[in-house]
Amino acid sequence: MLMFAVAGLGWGVSARAVTLVEQAQLTLTLRGQAPAQVQEPQTVALPYHWDQRQGAVDGEARFAFEISAADPTTPLALFVPRLGNSFRVSVNGQELTRFGAFPPGPYDDASVTPQYFVLPASGLTSPQRVEIVIAAQAARQGGLSPVVVGREAEILPLYERALFWQVSGGRFIAIVSGVLGALSLLVWLRQRESIYLYYGLGELLWSVQTARVLFAHAPLPWPWWGVLPLAAFQAAVPLLCRFALAVVGRDDTRLARLLGLMAWLAPVAAGLGIMVPWLWLMPLWQGLNLVAGLAMMVVVLRVTRRSAVLEHRVLGLAVVLIVLCAARDIWVMRTSPQAYAMVPWIRFAWVGFAVSLAWVIAERMRKDARAMAEMNASLEAELAERNAALEAAFAREREGEKARGALEERQRLMQDLHDGFGGQLVGLLRMAQHPGAAREDVALHLRDAVDQLKLTVDAMHAEGDVASSLGSVRYRLGPRLQAVGIDLHWDVSCMPTMAGWSARESHQMQMLLFEAFANMMTHSAATRASLNARLVPIGGADGATGEAIEVKLCDNGCGFDANAKFAGRGLTNMHARAAALGGTLTLRSQPGETSLYLHLPVPMPAATPGT
Repeated sequence: MLMFAVAGLGWGVSARAVTLVEQAQLTLTLRGQAPAQVQEPQTVALPYHWDQRQGAVDGEARFAFEISAADPTTPLALFVPRLGNSFRVSVNGQELTRFGAFPPGPYDDASVTPQYFVLPASGLTSPQRVEIVIAAQAARQGGLSPVVVGREAEILPLYERALFWQVSGGRFIAIVSGVLGALSLLVWLRQRESIYLYYGLGELLWSVQTARVLFAHAPLPWPWWGVLPLAAFQAAVPLLCRFALAVVGRDDTRLARLLGLMAWLAPVAAGLGIMVPWLWLMPLWQGLNLVAGLAMMVVVLRVTRRSAVLEHRVLGLAVVLIVLCAARDIWVMRTSPQAYAMVPWIRFAWVGFAVSLAWVIAERMRKDARAMAEMNASLEAELAERNAALEAAFAREREGEKARGALEERQRLMQDLHDGFGGQLVGLLRMAQHPGAAREDVALHLRDAVDQLKLTVDAMHAEGDVASSLGSVRYRLGPRLQAVGIDLHWDVSCMPTMAGWSARESHQMQMLLFEAFANMMTHSAATRASLNARLVPIGGADGATGEAIEVKLCDNGCGFDANAKFAGRGLTNMHARAAALGGTLTLRSQPGETSLYLHLPVPMPAATPGT
């Protein structure tokens, strides 16, 4: 408002140095259904607003006045803040310039922009007669404002200032409103909040209404170029009033619904006012917009007075400014003689809604950021608590697994001791109690029992290590084989670690080989034996490939019938142990050669990232 006051003061100071023509001799030519009527000349005061003076009638108006020059050799200039719709300017009976057709064409409308003309130096001391002829159409806001006359150096700054406020300012407001409206609608498409819809539509419509001052040659033919900006203005006001109500949480009231109805009816009212034309309807609708704006201001101020929300207070200040500017514009248009040439204040005060929306968005983003930070902190605390609970549960599970493993190992040792070592001790006890028992037999059984006990202990330190398990068998049974005259040839390649093998699997393999060596020493009468272990490739039925450990044990003994029914439980136990290891056992025997093949697939290791 201070800026407007300074601009008005500057206009007043500049205007004192020039001549302001506020009266002219008027000759009217009215056009209608009857033949054109030319009225007698009369003196009228300027500004002359055609719609207010003549109503819904088309016609022409000839304004004549005289101007004097202090220096006849110095050219004069004319500044006309508003002139149109079409016009023709003559000086001393000679045409100086013209715009548009007579009557105005559908695209001719110069009444929205200020005009500037330079008059040629007459060289005469007598006054010069200036005639300005306008052609006006009803509802098209034609007319003539007061004319400012003076030297070029005095008039040109006034014209440039008016051009800046009327055209450049309008262009700025149109661009800003269009951009803000488009951005607000984009936000509405993502969030679907009504405040962004109301504001976006209102700003886009306000941009259309403001863009009217940018076109001397209209982009649409009349009357459509009159209906579109007027409908945009009449719909933008209730939409932005409803935006203000939505911000303060009063969008579901009778006033809000009335504003919505006014926005829908705005195109109908604009069409009736321009095309019929019902000129009385436009000021009536402006008054209705003012009343609705005042009611909206009262609601917003009531909420603001009781609210501690900063965005409500910012909106309340903007609403007061906008409503006051709108009331000033309506008052000036209805009462001031300078109404025809005025620049509406509401055009610039409208930016207050943009400031309000920006503040609303900034406050909501701040609140959302704070809520997000609090939620993240809460989630982090909850996540830390759950991680602690999971770690505690995993720790308990690991302790439970260790306890179960220890229990299973104790049970395995107890079972092995009971079934193997314990059974052998019981048999030795009975053998020792028998009067005819041979001392060598008792010693042989004792050695078997001791070797089984040692292998059981060795298996506990060779989990998954096949080479170590085989080495334990060689270490424990090698001396006994040598004692009975069997020369053992040992060939074990580099063996992989068997994933998932525990001491139980290692013990199973040792007991299988122990059983085989025991049978060899007891029954085969062999003098030479060999054990070979190597890694061999295998192929699956589905095309997959893998590896397996193949253990081959051979001797040159007397052999036996592997398929005989009386072969005993030793072979059955050996097959059961091979199956428990997930492998297969194959026996081939004939006099002079007995071979045992143990085939153990190597488990695939679990996949890890990067492998």
